[in-house]
Amino acid sequence: MTALRPMKKPEIVILLLALLATVAKLYCASTTIGSADVFYFHEFGKVIADQGVVKIYENPIFNHPPLLGTYLGFAYEWAGPKEKLFAFYIRLPGILADLAVVLALLWVKRQTGRPSWWALGLLAVSPVSFMVSGFHGNFDPLIALGVTLAVAACVAGQPMLCGVFLGLTCQVKIIPVLMGPAFFFFWLHRGKARPFAIGAICFVMVGWLVPLCTVPNLFLHRVIAYSSIWGWWGFPYLIGMLGGPKLHASITDPPTQAETVLGLLFKVIIILAVITLAWRKRASAPVGVFSTLALSWAIFLVFAPGFGVQYLVWMAPFLLIHSERWFVIYTAASSIALFCFYTAISNGLPWNIGFYVSTTLDQWRPWLLLPWGVLLAFLGASMKRMTKPE
Repeated sequence: MTALRPMKKPEIVILLLALLATVAKLYCASTTIGSADVFYFHEFGKVIADQGVVKIYENPIFNHPPLLGTYLGFAYEWAGPKEKLFAFYIRLPGILADLAVVLALLWVKRQTGRPSWWALGLLAVSPVSFMVSGFHGNFDPLIALGVTLAVAACVAGQPMLCGVFLGLTCQVKIIPVLMGPAFFFFWLHRGKARPFAIGAICFVMVGWLVPLCTVPNLFLHRVIAYSSIWGWWGFPYLIGMLGGPKLHASITDPPTQAETVLGLLFKVIIILAVITLAWRKRASAPVGVFSTLALSWAIFLVFAPGFGVQYLVWMAPFLLIHSERWFVIYTAASSIALFCFYTAISNGLPWNIGFYVSTTLDQWRPWLLLPWGVLLAFLGASMKRMTKPE
């Protein structure tokens, strides 16, 4: 019944802001090519359209589950020879996902009173979302949407729906699995872990079943064991500056022994910290799951052994509910870093084709320390709160 109430004036303002931002992103997506990811997706889409989605796992760069790969094949067929149209199709799901996140949080606002209107308005027009969804050309905004809907299901008291949303989000990338403990322990504490687990496992397996049955080794290696690019971000970047393993010359290079060992160490830290946090926060109120996930995302991003700049959109909705002050700081830092990154890889303004990543490393890589430093400070300031339920 709550959802049927007439919209309040602040809700209308937020919706208008979100729609204006959507129009701006659509314009950007229709007039530019985007980052090098679009080029790779175009090559993936061609293979998938011609030979099927299973064939693409022979490519060492492809790291997505098959449902997203299937979309790439359709996008390639829809676009035909028009590469700019293909680039638009790649960015369209993320643009729509940003709008859906705002709508979902408007519903959460009705149920919980959080967040503040001004903060929600900032999310609606976030420069981070504009740059990643409107220009970059990847599907990471769908991760933010899917996990947000899973938390909304917690607020609504729907464990199976929560699992379904989480399972669907795992059809974009493997990383949402890391958020699974927060949901599992939340529902376990309430005696409803079984329907959550059924929903999550079923919708994960339905999407992954074909490659798991036909090319299990390739699928596990390409998707499950994917570690992104070493040396762009955080501790790996600092280690490289101090004389340790530096950035690969190519994203297809196999990891060195040192990178493998350090990457495994970072992964163990992340997994143990996220599981411990989820257990300690299991008794939180439903809206407190946003906080658990904000801290979980921060743990991952601070200790991530590999990184892509588009990952910066993942935690925004959760940090917004957890701490509006930190959300503003994080948005500002990420906006500066992304602007410097996209300007560098596009060889200046205006942005159109952002393919010049490796040749502009020194121009953009130091700027990524800005949002990483904010996340590190956020974790440090949150240490006491991490041990307490909401």
